[in-house]
Amino acid sequence: MKKLILILNLFFLVPYNWAFEQLGLELLPSKRPFRLTFADPREIRMALSFQGSSGINASIGNYFSLLGIKPVSEGLQPDWIAHAGLEGAGYFTMRQADSRFPLETADGLIGTYFEGASGPFQGQLRFTHISAHLADGSSGVPIAYSREFISLRVGYVPGEELQVYSGLQVLVNTVPKVEPWALQLGGNFFLPGQSNLTPFVSADLKWRQESPENPAIHLLMGLALNNPPQAFRSFRFYYAYFTGADPRGQFYNQVVTTHSVGIDMQI
Repeated sequence: MKKLILILNLFFLVPYNWAFEQLGLELLPSKRPFRLTFADPREIRMALSFQGSSGINASIGNYFSLLGIKPVSEGLQPDWIAHAGLEGAGYFTMRQADSRFPLETADGLIGTYFEGASGPFQGQLRFTHISAHLADGSSGVPIAYSREFISLRVGYVPGEELQVYSGLQVLVNTVPKVEPWALQLGGNFFLPGQSNLTPFVSADLKWRQESPENPAIHLLMGLALNNPPQAFRSFRFYYAYFTGADPRGQFYNQVVTTHSVGIDMQI
């Protein structure tokens, strides 16, 4: 039995270790090469916001990088890195009714991503499924809503304080049928400084063929409670303004304008 175990180790583990050491592969790497674009209403994030006098919005999401690739360089920082992984999120809207908080809508997202970074440049390719539902706290009339889309985004991050990004999205399957193309542009800026409270502003603009009004604009202004070099990974308080096509799938063909205050939590 010991000989058999030794043979199996030599047959499987040696090539495995060689591949991961020589090719720069890493299982379950931490973080993501493409910085999260948290002004995007459908980004993978953990957030809670309060809208108007009775509305409550919650986002619960996370990602798992399964495989990382980077060049092998002794004692040096890699000049590029790439990850492949899975992501998922739920987006919920509630309202206050006396002492209850009925759930009105629930949108669910699951997808895969391949993304990388080289110096200040970042790139991301995603395949995503999203569906949307009315909950029992809604008085609306539900529609069938299910979509799969491919999105390609590029980003420029010259330092810890600034991120700008743009992207292209195309629907590959959709119920109901709508026009497939969408464009995205956005960015985040954290005020430089050595403070535990860092002011920031974020913006996300989306133009969709399907939408009755374009672009949809989401603006955030707030404070990050941070370790100064990593404000973009921190716990954030913010005020948000949104105007444009409703991001909730059941109401995608309606136009809304909202004001809210909220918190984002690091993932």
